[in-house]
Amino acid sequence: MKKIFILTLSLFFFSRTGFAQQPQAYESRLEYQKTMQQVAAIDIPYQNGVTEDAINEYMSKKGFKGSGSKGFTLFRGVKLDETDTTSSDLYFKIERKKKDRDFTVITLLATRTNMDILTRPTMDSSGQTDKAKAFLNNLVPYIDEHNTDVEVGKQQEVIKKNQKKINGLITDSTDLEKKIRNLLSDQAQNKSDILAQTSLIQNNVSADLNVKNKDQKKMNKLLDEQDNIAKKLRKAQADLGETKTDLTNQYKEADRQQQILDAIRAKKKMS
Repeated sequence: MKKIFILTLSLFFFSRTGFAQQPQAYESRLEYQKTMQQVAAIDIPYQNGVTEDAINEYMSKKGFKGSGSKGFTLFRGVKLDETDTTSSDLYFKIERKKKDRDFTVITLLATRTNMDILTRPTMDSSGQTDKAKAFLNNLVPYIDEHNTDVEVGKQQEVIKKNQKKINGLITDSTDLEKKIRNLLSDQAQNKSDILAQTSLIQNNVSADLNVKNKDQKKMNKLLDEQDNIAKKLRKAQADLGETKTDLTNQYKEADRQQQILDAIRAKKKMS
């Protein structure tokens, strides 16, 4: 069963990451202030927040800081590739894909530095869009790696919470075991007190009625206490059994969650 789980898990990660066919950028059109602009675009199988953070981090490491500009994230003065002799302004639009909410569409509109988008030729004859497509393709491995780091972080939090539950159950189990020991000690002492009281009643068989009533009242109290201890003991033992079952299940869950984390880390090593 464990092998089947690991295989299923591996296939899941394989299908959701760059290990399957890597996304490829394509040419697209983007409406901007009643004009249709030629752009590069790519569909990424990650949430838009993760994708946006990855792009900002990637550009930041290259020394560029993005700014908001008319619905875009703008990075100024960027060379699209190493052969570029001039820089470009890169306008990124990052949106959730309409027909598949698990995918994000990255649209990249590239212009010459400080060029107004509206003065940009509607059709690109300089090859800038092709370079923008290549730029997006080169972004994919970095976004994959960033998403994996996010997954690792989330999974570590799951494991941390699971461990907290385990620690709580261990504490509960220890407390219940101590409670049971104390109850067993109380039960033994109470039985001893009952035997002593029984002997006292037998010795006072010829005593007056007041003494007998007093002895019997004490005996009744001891018997009631014995029943009370027995009830508490049964409950504590039942609670301990339930706690140990929960602990066993929690350990199994911890193992499952660790397998998920190991699979995510393995995915990162293979990328």
